[in-house]
Amino acid sequence: MNVSEVMDIDSGGFNSTKLEVGDKITIQKMNVKKVESIGEDVAEFKTVDGERHSFAKTIVGQARSEKWNDLVEKCLEKDASDGLNAWVVEKTAEGTGRPMLALSWFPPKP
Repeated sequence: MNVSEVMDIDSGGFNSTKLEVGDKITIQKMNVKKVESIGEDVAEFKTVDGERHSFAKTIVGQARSEKWNDLVEKCLEKDASDGLNAWVVEKTAEGTGRPMLALSWFPPKP
């Protein structure tokens, strides 16, 4: 269950749309910041289609990842108007078996 399902998060501080399963985004920049009002981190993405965000722990970790950030940088070095293609997928957490959101470099299989 996402925190947004049980907590009223003020979206006034976000000029972005939350990531959802099935979304395809082209990332041009990503960062993580702390949302003081709820004490949690949020991943923020600049994409070719606008600003996006996610509180999902896996996505926050990926936004912090040196590997993901390096790939975004390499894509922009090749073409500054493009970015790294990523898909929002749902995976099963190994420890709990619960569904979780994550980014993938590959489109989901039909």
